[in-house]
Amino acid sequence: TLWSVTVACVLATLLVFGLWVFVLILGPNRMFRGTVVERAYYVVTETLPEALERWARDSVGDAVTVHAERVWNALFGRRNPLFQILAIVLYWVGLGVFFAQVAPIPISVTLAANIGSYIAACAADPGVITAATVDAACRQFAYDRLLYFERDCRTCQRRKPARSKHCSACGHCVQMMDHHCIWLNNCVGLGNARWFLAFLATFSIVCVYGAWLLGTVVLELRHVRGLASGAVIWDELGQPVELSFKSSILYVLDDSPLLAVLLVLLLILAPAIGVFTAYQLRITMLGYTSNEESKWLNVADAIRDGVVFAVRESDAAHEIIQVIEKEDQDADRRPRRPIAHLRDVPNAYHRGAWDNLKLVLYPPPLVSKAHLS
Repeated sequence: TLWSVTVACVLATLLVFGLWVFVLILGPNRMFRGTVVERAYYVVTETLPEALERWARDSVGDAVTVHAERVWNALFGRRNPLFQILAIVLYWVGLGVFFAQVAPIPISVTLAANIGSYIAACAADPGVITAATVDAACRQFAYDRLLYFERDCRTCQRRKPARSKHCSACGHCVQMMDHHCIWLNNCVGLGNARWFLAFLATFSIVCVYGAWLLGTVVLELRHVRGLASGAVIWDELGQPVELSFKSSILYVLDDSPLLAVLLVLLLILAPAIGVFTAYQLRITMLGYTSNEESKWLNVADAIRDGVVFAVRESDAAHEIIQVIEKEDQDADRRPRRPIAHLRDVPNAYHRGAWDNLKLVLYPPPLVSKAHLS
């Protein structure tokens, strides 16, 4: 029927969306390097946009293409509440369907914590670096001269603290920035990372519990409607057909399309959000951010190119890890030894798993010059 086709299209769209989000979130991760996930990430973020732009210029001309690029930049290139509103609408619509099917009293506290942490992550200052706080931000982390060097931000026209990143969407540098999240319409940085982690953790619990609870509802509906054992329906020719377990489940889902859509959405979200939560917690405890993930990948590439060395300077008690380009190696007379593996490069910002977690859970405030004076 037309209704069944519509439901199938909605479910297929949800599946594609879930895979798209999974690839975008975890594609750059080191654990997926050299895998189909990384290749899919570059196809989605580079190959397809470039091919689409070429097709648009050839088909509709430069003027329309330039206008489309402006719309794209307005949606994704700067702060925009559209996706934040979309996330809120989908969340509350999903809750409405959820509460219409079940009475999830045991999860109510987690739901409240999930909503509260989302609001806090959206509203909290992620660690915006201003002229008044740049000195305090520079004192927070030392420059390791591998991932971060002492320099000025070309956009902000002031010193760029170690572990900070300039967000083109928000228009300022953020202390220990992880990424800009369109669903929060805010950056995730040292100032609000704890709320972001709390949101992910509670949302994972909500998705897993919701999928399990709705699964039990489907099984109960199968039993109530007499489809549990040896149920028989009649086909278009009037012949009796005994329903298998799979067919009986599909029959219930076809009869309850909103339940089916929400169940499939939760089945997609539960593992995706769970993996992303585990990833965020892991890199937090290892002392780096997803922004620094790409920097470490660059270091790994430099190691393969043979330009990363452990260098001992005359005024340094310990070796420092530095990139020395091949054209500069003959002129550099400092004692050095080549680095062969990324595991041989220490992370200068790794304080230990517990201390790394405490830094995020209890971030030190950025004290402005006015407060110091």
